[in-house]
Amino acid sequence: MTSLRARLLAGLLALVAAVSLLAGLLSYRRVLDATSTLFDYQLRQMALSLRAQIPVAPRIEVPPDQSDSDFVIQIWDPFGTRVYLSRPGLPMINRATLGYTDLVLQGQRWRVYALQTIDGVIQVAQPWSVREQLAREAALHVALPLLLLLPLLAAAIMIIVARGLLPLRRVTAEVQQRDAHSLSPIEAPGLPQEIAPLVAELNRLLTRLGASFDTQRAFVADAAHELRSPLTALRLQLQLLDRAPDETARMDARNKLGAAIERAIHLVEQLLTLARNEPEAARSSLQPLDLAEAARTGIADAHPLALARGSTLTLEAADGVRVRGDADALRVLVRNLVDNALRYAPPGGQVQVAVRREADGMARLEVDDSGPGIPPADRERAFDRFYRRSGAPEGGSGLGLAIVKAICERHGATIALGESPQHGLRVTVRMAAS
Repeated sequence: MTSLRARLLAGLLALVAAVSLLAGLLSYRRVLDATSTLFDYQLRQMALSLRAQIPVAPRIEVPPDQSDSDFVIQIWDPFGTRVYLSRPGLPMINRATLGYTDLVLQGQRWRVYALQTIDGVIQVAQPWSVREQLAREAALHVALPLLLLLPLLAAAIMIIVARGLLPLRRVTAEVQQRDAHSLSPIEAPGLPQEIAPLVAELNRLLTRLGASFDTQRAFVADAAHELRSPLTALRLQLQLLDRAPDETARMDARNKLGAAIERAIHLVEQLLTLARNEPEAARSSLQPLDLAEAARTGIADAHPLALARGSTLTLEAADGVRVRGDADALRVLVRNLVDNALRYAPPGGQVQVAVRREADGMARLEVDDSGPGIPPADRERAFDRFYRRSGAPEGGSGLGLAIVKAICERHGATIALGESPQHGLRVTVRMAAS
């Protein structure tokens, strides 16, 4: 595992080292150039200071001063005779080129300045090795402090990085204390702008997890409560079957046991369907599909019930109403809506299903029935799990509309209950068309 602290330190230290090295090199080059200009100026000033001494210069070669060998001076009179040489024995040229020139004598480079005056020519020369040595010493005096500051910069960077990562460590410690029973938001005030969005998203995730766990606990509690009744009924029917005195009683008990088993199976299927279509379920499985086709398959599932009750079941579907959804989930949605409508409508009643595309680009699914409808005061509670209003038909689980609402939330759709033109209930589902 790569350490963020180690990566920051390595990157910053490498950057500081590279910048310091580059700054040192640039300073070194600039000092070399500056000292070269300074030395050239010094050569010229020395030549200018000797202008008045040409007439009195001795016509013999004076022994050089070994304590000062940085400069070599030659003086010629107007007739071209050398009248002065500060370092005899050194092979110097006998002709001077006015101004600055570079010469190589016996493998050694020289910087020369020659000045023409009325009384003659003055030539001042300096070895390049001396100039470079002095320039390097001056450059080192400038660059050395930068090198000495590197350890201090490294220590400062380590301290700054450590202090900068303290909020992240605090957040890490807070997260480590969380579990399934401790999903309270992370309290970490004064967070940097780079970490605050992460903590905000973590808090939102913890909130969603808490809501999901609460929903799961409520679901398990409700399911346990609702399953207790059919399982108790199964046990009683089984006992009645064992105690039946004759074949007629046994047949009646067997029929009631089969009906109880069917109700239990239906309840378990509804519970599993509800669990699969919780709003927290992943939306990655949503694919483009034809809403009318999903309505047809849902109606086909409920068609046997319509035949059994003698009800009229119709579909009015427009072409090209496409949405992003789960085909199985939308089939279950239509089947549950139609199933509820058929059960609440009187035998021989009418149930109409319509699929259309609205002007604002939304897809609309409507289910109308000719039943008693739902009073406005009870419509909000109709989506609660296991809620069954008075007058509900026998055999229902109270999960049909709860499953429909969960599927709608999973698909980002809205559902509304209203009054049908047939004086029954109208259920309207709206979702974005693709």
